[in-house]
Amino acid sequence: MNLLLLASLPGGHPSDAITDVLGIVAVCAFFGIACYIAMQVFKDGSAKSVPASSSLNDYYSEEAEQKKKKEEPKKEVNELEELEKHCEKFYHEVIDGAQSRLEEFSQVASDTFNQVADGYASNSFGHEGETHAVRSKKFLTVCERQWGALRSDIGYVSYMDIQEHLRHILTNHRMLVGQKHANAETVDLSPELLRSQELVALMRVVPKDKVRALQEQLLKAVDGFRNFYQEECKVWINEQIVKLQSEMRPRKNRRVQITDTEYYKKFKQLRVRLEVAARLSDAITENIQQVSENSLALSQLIHVGTVLRILACLPEWFQELDLVAHSEVA
Repeated sequence: MNLLLLASLPGGHPSDAITDVLGIVAVCAFFGIACYIAMQVFKDGSAKSVPASSSLNDYYSEEAEQKKKKEEPKKEVNELEELEKHCEKFYHEVIDGAQSRLEEFSQVASDTFNQVADGYASNSFGHEGETHAVRSKKFLTVCERQWGALRSDIGYVSYMDIQEHLRHILTNHRMLVGQKHANAETVDLSPELLRSQELVALMRVVPKDKVRALQEQLLKAVDGFRNFYQEECKVWINEQIVKLQSEMRPRKNRRVQITDTEYYKKFKQLRVRLEVAARLSDAITENIQQVSENSLALSQLIHVGTVLRILACLPEWFQELDLVAHSEVA
């Protein structure tokens, strides 16, 4: 009220009074703002001091927790169990892939053998009263006996063992051992001699003029088998052999090796059988050719027939595959 009265003083202008009032207000506002800023600065400082203390506590707490973790015993991984799970998975992958493929392969081998047996029966005269079916059956029986001694071990023996056992088929083609021992006082009945005598008896009933026709039928049958094997099986079998060898190889970074499991023996046996199948197939698809000597051509016929019978019996030496066994020559 007093400030406003200044405007009524003599010689004073009303605007001067207003200016003075505004100046006082400005000064008061300045001090008010300064006080407000000072309070805010004080509050911020207090707030910052608390998180600093909290962060320090968090740091020591985290350090203590890490130390505790280091002191705690690590949870051990059962490496043997992990390796067995891996081996089991791999083994079943191979088995599942082999089932349909090897079943078809054994069927083709059986069909090829039947063609060879049919060629033999068609080009041999046999004894009086022997029919085509009887001569075919006789051919099958002789081929079966050539590897009969290995039959129960065929899933374990190597290709070289089988080859050595069958070598006499190709090397005894000139030996008429039946005549040699016919007049002997003591007859040698050893299995090796009996197999050789059966070979000679099988060859004698094929006329010389029929050998060429028989050989052509053999080459034709083998050609069909070769095409199937090379297009459908050869690459796959070799791939499985390589994979099995890789799985059986020791690992330096492992404390537990595959030899510590039951799968090493399974992998080895599976690899041996696949190798036998591949090498027997290679033997009759790569080395069979037309030969000029009749007796050697007939020995080749029986050798091929014997190998085909081994391959046709795949269900016997791959029992875990549960393959369908194929019927013999009727």
